[in-house]
Amino acid sequence: MLAAAAVVAVGLLATPVSAQTDEELKAARELFQEAFKDEQERRFPEALEKFRRVAKVKESASVRYRIATVLVSMGRLREARDMYRALAAEKSSLAASDQEIADSAAERAAELDRRIPKLAIRLPDDPPPDVRVTIDGAPVPVSTTARVIELDPGEHVVSATARGSASHEQVVTLSEGTDEVSHTVTFTSASGSDATSSTGAGRGQTLGWVAVGGGAALLVTGSVLLAVREGLIDDIEAACPSNVCPVRLRDAVESDREDAKLFGPLGGALAVAGLVAIGAGIYMLVRSPSAPPTALTRVVRPTLGGVRLALSF
Repeated sequence: MLAAAAVVAVGLLATPVSAQTDEELKAARELFQEAFKDEQERRFPEALEKFRRVAKVKESASVRYRIATVLVSMGRLREARDMYRALAAEKSSLAASDQEIADSAAERAAELDRRIPKLAIRLPDDPPPDVRVTIDGAPVPVSTTARVIELDPGEHVVSATARGSASHEQVVTLSEGTDEVSHTVTFTSASGSDATSSTGAGRGQTLGWVAVGGGAALLVTGSVLLAVREGLIDDIEAACPSNVCPVRLRDAVESDREDAKLFGPLGGALAVAGLVAIGAGIYMLVRSPSAPPTALTRVVRPTLGGVRLALSF
């Protein structure tokens, strides 16, 4: 395969372009061979970038065919189909050695036509005003009658906005060779969105108060343990002046000493946890009345026809 690529590289750059030097043409031939090797080893992004650099030196039929073939391997079927079509349409103007390439391009274009999935999008019978629909961020003109759009296989985000309605988006998954998939863009009233926001704010306030209350309890408990520890230390010092304990009090002093060792770190940890919980609760109480975040919440469910919809509210 690499040997064949070398032969093709020599042929595609055999006619020099006045703007290129011999060194540039030689570098382009070597780059073509590198790109062909990348393609065979499935390093498609690298192969595509190198083939396109070769095309800047001489955009021959062979180079264009290889670019389209790499695009197919990357799942960019529409772009590849259009390149094959353009190459086939130029058959009459190509050299005799490139006629076979043009015929193969026509066959590949017809094959991709059968593989490229199609999505038919329509609006409801009584759509709201100022509807705007995009697919993967690109505007799409739609109406109550279906508009069929060719898309590459994979996931595509269908977003829709309208005056007086809540914005939402839908994720549609398309597979190669599937029949035309139909989908109607639907809208929900803005009031429903506001109600959801109000519910979220109420939950935030509830969680905030719970965090403040729990944090306060932890803080009080930790403070009590620390106070008890200080009392135990005072008792030990009173019972054992100059750190000399009477024999009859040694067992009681050791017990107090063990309790003091336990209550110190435990009380400190509970007090710190309480302060953190109170801080988090105050933060939730402050933030909950504000507007809901702009990120969309998706609920994904499978549907018939190989389409997965993620409705956002």
